[in-house]
Order: sequence, then C-alpha cells, then structure tokens
Amino acid sequence: MKYSVKLLIKSTAESGEVSIEESILMMEADSFDDAYDKAERYVETFGVCEPYVNIFGKRVDVEVVSYADCFRIDEDEADEVTEVYSSIVCPNAKQTEEMIVAVHEASATVKERTPFRSMEFANLSVEELEELLRKAKE
Repeated sequence: MKYSVKLLIKSTAESGEVSIEESILMMEADSFDDAYDKAERYVETFGVCEPYVNIFGKRVDVEVVSYADCFRIDEDEADEVTEVYSSIVCPNAKQTEEMIVAVHEASATVKERTPFRSMEFANLSVEELEELLRKAKE
C-alpha cells in the first residue's frame, strides 16, 4: 500500500529569517506507523536537516518540527489522477474559514525565500530567480 507523510520543516537563517516548509513524502508502507518510520529514516538518511550555506554565505539551520500527518493512498489503476494527500481543517473560534484559506494560499515571495536558497544558486540574482519562477508558472 502507498502512503504519504506530511512534514513541517523549519529553516532558520543566520540572519534571523524563518521559513516553514510543508513537504509531502510518498512511500510504500505496511501501515501508518511504518510510513512514519520510513519518513523518519528518510530524513536521517538523506540529510534533510543538515545545515547548509545560503547564497549570502550564511548558515541555515533546518529541523523537522512535525511529522504532521499521514495519508493512505488509494490505488485504483483505472484512475488517471491519484490523490496523494488530503487534510481536513475545520474553522473554530480561533481560526475562521478566511484565516485558514489565507494561510493555505499564502506563499513567500522570491525575495522572502532568498535567504533560504542554497549556495548552489549563488550565481543567480533575485531578478533571475524571479524570472525562473515566472517561467515555471507559465
């Protein structure tokens, strides 16, 4: 059976900026517990939380702050599209529907993401990164 596990990964740049990334991993697993175990092993094995140097030569520390959810993927060969993750969030007294939608629609701008760019992007300016993003959206 296939499962997906959602991770929340916090990156903290030496300059003080913080980002939270939602990452969804898909894997073969025997159960929800097995899927979580495989996600944890993936994080350890592939150095997901290894610090790195950003394009400004500053250290960025990375940590998984939550293995937030697990989803069993229904595999139906007849379908052209497969749902790999789904989450239900219900409005309440502290979070209105509008707040939930705003959080899920919000994304960092290229400029806001810049402190988290790996050194491998060091030769690209913010303008070049914005151009790459624009082309990716086309």
